[in-house]
Amino acid sequence: MDTPGIRETICAALRTESDSGLLRQRLEQQLPQLRELLILPEEKPVDALMAFISDYVESVPGCLNLVTAVSKRLGFHDYAAPFLHMAEDYFLQPPDELPTDGGLEALLDEAFLAHRLLEEVNDHHIRHLQRPLLPVDMTEANIIVHHLLGDEFATRLEQLVQFTASQLLEREHVWDRVRALPGGEETTSPVLSSNNLAGSPQQIRLRLAS
Repeated sequence: MDTPGIRETICAALRTESDSGLLRQRLEQQLPQLRELLILPEEKPVDALMAFISDYVESVPGCLNLVTAVSKRLGFHDYAAPFLHMAEDYFLQPPDELPTDGGLEALLDEAFLAHRLLEEVNDHHIRHLQRPLLPVDMTEANIIVHHLLGDEFATRLEQLVQFTASQLLEREHVWDRVRALPGGEETTSPVLSSNNLAGSPQQIRLRLAS
């Protein structure tokens, strides 16, 4: 995994945002709509959103390293590798439909793809094997980012992830190879989750429909 390359890309995007403030400006403009979808702190809500976004993006290389280490330890790295490489490619070789201006907003798209791909893999395994495969649960954070990206664009990214995951799962003959893997305690409790991100769940939460 080229996690140093991903970290370098993230650092460059954070520097670009620090200089331009483009994402911050967009969040400030969208704050009334976001308050209808998210529970935000009363004071400095945009600061909380920026901290959440930075942590969400910066969590990707650590997440990939974690999944790599766990898959090697439990003996299914050969199976997990295609998903990990695809998540890495979202950062280093983004799909054509994503902007490539090097800004933090563009990187948020790529982080969403990477996190959602791993979530999709986990969802498949929970449905079919009644246990997660990966020690990651970013479900709430991913839904929050879906709202930040906007429903129309985020839905297109979701469809890309679902198509990619279905192709990889089918190609890897997942159920024949994974059903016999150890379901040890290490895979039952998420290590990386939405709770690890700044602003969530203490400051930024989903606003549930009443």
